[in-house]
Amino acid sequence: MNLAADSIIEEIDAGSLHPTTHLVVRALHQHINLADDLQREALAAFDRGDQSADTGLQSAMWTKIRELAVEDQSGMRLSICLTRPNEAIDWYLAEYIIGWAREQGVAERQIIDAFHAPSRGG
Repeated sequence: MNLAADSIIEEIDAGSLHPTTHLVVRALHQHINLADDLQREALAAFDRGDQSADTGLQSAMWTKIRELAVEDQSGMRLSICLTRPNEAIDWYLAEYIIGWAREQGVAERQIIDAFHAPSRGG
């Protein structure tokens, strides 16, 4: 099944789209249910500009991810991206982020919009 958001992979692969984790994942957080306090904490820290990987938050989130069944990890996996350094999203990482967003019930249009969100500060 070829879904609309799959075109993102083609755009990244062709070099016409250059998304980054912080911008895309923050945009996706507008559409996901923050089911765990750690997710809300990660979002709040990100919005404060405090996404230092040296905090115990990332470690606590990995512990929680390992405790969850694979099919229940997607929201936490998206949120943990906000605690890590910002990085370019290649086609491989994009496939994971798109899959996790879909598992969280994010609509195809919302996923596409998140990947095409304009960068802050130009």
